[in-house]
Amino acid sequence: MSVAGSRARPIRSAALHAALLAQGNPVPAIRKAAMAKDLAATEKLLADYRARNPALTPQWLEAVSWAARGASFVKEWDKAEAYALETFKGCQALLKDRALDADRNLPIALGAAIEVLGAVQDARGDRGSAVQFLRKMHAQYKTTSIATRIQKNILLLTLEGKPAPPVAVPQWLGAKGKT
Repeated sequence: MSVAGSRARPIRSAALHAALLAQGNPVPAIRKAAMAKDLAATEKLLADYRARNPALTPQWLEAVSWAARGASFVKEWDKAEAYALETFKGCQALLKDRALDADRNLPIALGAAIEVLGAVQDARGDRGSAVQFLRKMHAQYKTTSIATRIQKNILLLTLEGKPAPPVAVPQWLGAKGKT
């Protein structure tokens, strides 16, 4: 379904978003537009903020990661990939001088970029490559705050369509149920 044909409600309050951007934090406005599946508004907000703030910052990368997610929500896979790659490469550049978990924006941005890049590969019919990429990223970031997020995405892709594993119940309340 195209962006124009989606059922999502467009962002109506341009004044609210302008005020949020004026405060210097693009993330809330861009996140709201992305969650509303309003890719045009997401891209406009991103471009407006970037024109005033050209520096590569963790906050900027989190905003771009929301554009990647927004594009994936409306299945605009080429745009999703482009925004996710921009986020991923920007995070890699910042990680040369700092730890991933040194602030709150960078792990959110990198985790989203990795998630969207895996989703793009899967959407294009290459689930094996998506899982391989996610496993590589999991190994690279296994001691960081994004390890469980990456693991969740691996499980989503590898367990889909399979029966749930049995649940071990070593304790119970009341009478023991039949097994």
